[in-house]
Amino acid sequence: MSKLGIKRATTTVDLVTDLDLLAEYEAAEEHLERLGKEARPDRLNSSPEIKKAAKEVQRLEKAMADSVVSFKLRALKKPDFAKLEEEHPPRDDNDIDKSFGVNIDTFLDAAMPSSVVEATWKESGKKAEFTGSDWPEIAEDITNGQHAEFTAAILRINRGATTVPFSRSASIVTRG
Repeated sequence: MSKLGIKRATTTVDLVTDLDLLAEYEAAEEHLERLGKEARPDRLNSSPEIKKAAKEVQRLEKAMADSVVSFKLRALKKPDFAKLEEEHPPRDDNDIDKSFGVNIDTFLDAAMPSSVVEATWKESGKKAEFTGSDWPEIAEDITNGQHAEFTAAILRINRGATTVPFSRSASIVTRG
């Protein structure tokens, strides 16, 4: 921390560890939405089939909550982040790399070990047995979508512009 007490930006990324359960949830949610669209507006809450589908979605939400790990990530120091960007330049033939400004296939694996502050089980709040050095082990098992979420989060906290917060709504309400 600097003499001014500057704290680097942090963010949290949730990782569903039971992807079979996630697929079940997504299918159940689609089914519920389809039933809702087919139902008459005056019968939306009274249909036994819709109630059953809604209960299934809620059951899966609860079951899935037990499989979510929340990763708290902290921005790197500016020179460290710049070095990572330099070491993982975008590939010339990859438009996604160009849009992110880094090689997305190698950047995250290099950034994560230094970025992870803590990992906790979302439902219980208990600390997960995980450190940044454990990243390569799980990186092989996550989906491309999950990989993209982590990559976007790391880039956002390291590149994001910060301004002094000002709430126009609060100012209007308290004006007097």
